[in-house]
Amino acid sequence: MLNALHSKVASDASLKGKVKFLAAVQGQDSTAAKMWKVTQKSPFPVVPDKDSKLGKAMNFSPYPVTILVDKGGKVLWAHVGSFENANEALTGIKKVVK
Repeated sequence: MLNALHSKVASDASLKGKVKFLAAVQGQDSTAAKMWKVTQKSPFPVVPDKDSKLGKAMNFSPYPVTILVDKGGKVLWAHVGSFENANEALTGIKKVVK
């Protein structure tokens, strides 16, 4: 789903160049992050978060959580759980990206 969303964002003129993707694999090391990137064919960076620092900082547990953060670190949009389809997430993102 994230790959499909990445593709939609990259092809949307109002979002292109404004949104960057990064996946953090909570509780996992760099080997697991590399494996996830390869198996999921991720077109964006996948980083390890062995100590789940991101989840602790954002106060969420390891389950699908998608967040949109501005350059200053402010959370603009968040979605807990999986998406029905990439358009669902695209709609949420378009509401907050100017």
